[in-house]
Amino acid sequence: MKKLILAFLAIVAFSSNASLVEQDGCFTKLKQVMKPEYPAARISGYAIVNFDIKKDGGVKNIRSHKSMCLRHNRKEDTYAFSSCGVFISKAIAASRYIEFKPPVDKNGNTCSIQNNKHLYRFVTKKDNKIEKVKDAFMAELGNKKDS
Repeated sequence: MKKLILAFLAIVAFSSNASLVEQDGCFTKLKQVMKPEYPAARISGYAIVNFDIKKDGGVKNIRSHKSMCLRHNRKEDTYAFSSCGVFISKAIAASRYIEFKPPVDKNGNTCSIQNNKHLYRFVTKKDNKIEKVKDAFMAELGNKKDS
């Protein structure tokens, strides 16, 4: 019974946090996002991809917007982001499986959304335990939602 209640709460929590997207009076809601495969390089960072949302809720024209790696300066024990391409292919591959509800306007007519962005974070298990890493992500990205 406890497992059933926990499963229900997880579903409710997920569905209440679903991302809403709006552009020029066209609205949709994120249905599904796939967690990307981690690249071979064990480094933390993030990638942002752009894509168009089709009338059926699928995505097309997926392209990389930005890919940043978190670098550790051991001498000063500081963390900073710098441009890198490590996460691009994995983020684009995962983006192919993003699904939205079919977008509609205020009259209920189908529409499409252009140039939507999605953020993927890549954090190693080791880095996830370091407070300075969490601070670096917060300074770089703020409260942007991701997968």
